[in-house]
Amino acid sequence: MIDLTEQQIADAKANDLGAVTAVIQATEERVTQLARRYASTGGRTDPELVEDLAQVGRIAVWEAVSRFRGTTVAEFFTFIDRTLKGAMSDERKEETRQGVSRQAAADYERALSIAGGDPYEAEFLATTAEAMGARKMSPEGAYAARLAYQGVEYLDAPLKAGSDSAEDFATLADTIVSETGIPEDLLEAADFVSVARNRTGKKVHRTLRKMSTDQKVVLMALTGIDPIGYFGTENDDELAAFMGLSRPRVSVVRSKAKDRFASLWIDLEWAA
Repeated sequence: MIDLTEQQIADAKANDLGAVTAVIQATEERVTQLARRYASTGGRTDPELVEDLAQVGRIAVWEAVSRFRGTTVAEFFTFIDRTLKGAMSDERKEETRQGVSRQAAADYERALSIAGGDPYEAEFLATTAEAMGARKMSPEGAYAARLAYQGVEYLDAPLKAGSDSAEDFATLADTIVSETGIPEDLLEAADFVSVARNRTGKKVHRTLRKMSTDQKVVLMALTGIDPIGYFGTENDDELAAFMGLSRPRVSVVRSKAKDRFASLWIDLEWAA
């Protein structure tokens, strides 16, 4: 951000055009920086969303000037930064949720971040308690959130299967037909969810196998993955006795296990 003076800020609050212009120019760099951040997921940036968010940010700056109640330049920039983050966060959720609840969109975006920006992997991951905890989504809810994020047309988008040759590209529908034997014209949303659930289960077990014994057991106990059985989070005394750990230690292991699971998940490819 370019330097501003307290007098320029005061004049901008009084609608002095020159001062307002100076404020816009002084905040432009931060507007652009935040727009790129909020338009990026898993290292991927949506250029159109960057411009949309930047425009939202510029309007937010202009509207915020009159609401500023501080006096110093530092207070002003802190106020503007907070305003920009709130406006862009709200706009991003509005742009990507398209018919699903704000909370569902936020949960899906959390899964999307863990999945490294892969929307299909995020859909699968959003249904697992190991990654989402109490915010685990139903398969139907994750499916709806993914479609809202991408748009329904992504059902027919090409998936790269191997090399760059044309024959190595297939749609998601093609993949499901191959795996299930169901004719494409008879495919239903439940078929996509079923195959996704099977893939998720395989990947969950592959991920768990890469974890320490205590971390693996505590996550399997969280949702009742065989052969551990269900303990949830409300039976930590019983789980501690089962694992031979203190109850406080169980909580520590569970917290670290969730972080470790999320990290390992990103690096694994789907089982063939």
